[in-house]
Amino acid sequence: MWRLAIFVSFCCAAFAQHVPRPCADFPIKATDGKSIRISKYHGKVVMIVMMKTDCPPCHQMLETVSQWQNEWQSRGFQVLAFAVDDDPANALPYAERYRFPFPVAHLRSDAVIKLADLNKTARPVVPYIMFVDWKGDVRFQYAGNDPVLSQGVQAIRGIADGLLRQAADKSGPQLKQ
Repeated sequence: MWRLAIFVSFCCAAFAQHVPRPCADFPIKATDGKSIRISKYHGKVVMIVMMKTDCPPCHQMLETVSQWQNEWQSRGFQVLAFAVDDDPANALPYAERYRFPFPVAHLRSDAVIKLADLNKTARPVVPYIMFVDWKGDVRFQYAGNDPVLSQGVQAIRGIADGLLRQAADKSGPQLKQ
């Protein structure tokens, strides 16, 4: 079992983007017409789920994190869902149909690249998950084909819970300014 854990850790390090790093911050128009800025959630642990509206694993992830949003909101947890569909018109009916307890927005491909700090030619597999800590730094991010996501939602839940504990203790890695 420990060999599997070491292998998964190695794979995550090999595929990870530059983390930790300050989270990109720019206005994103949500389906309710309001503008979202990730910096608005400074002081909270933010889980960003980039998804496609016709992706069953993405929808399952959003259903799961809806429960976490309700369960952990009082601890400072915030989910943001960004549809990365080619057609931005897909996000509004999707959000209206499922009424998630968190903001849903459409994100253009150039904004995905900026937010996730990806190569301009990257085509990330969804769901694409990012965690921003209470200080506004991206601490973890995983594409849909990452070994961490293949472990199931318990692995992701553990990461979220760990970041919430660090936020409560005001601990965690410090970035050089």
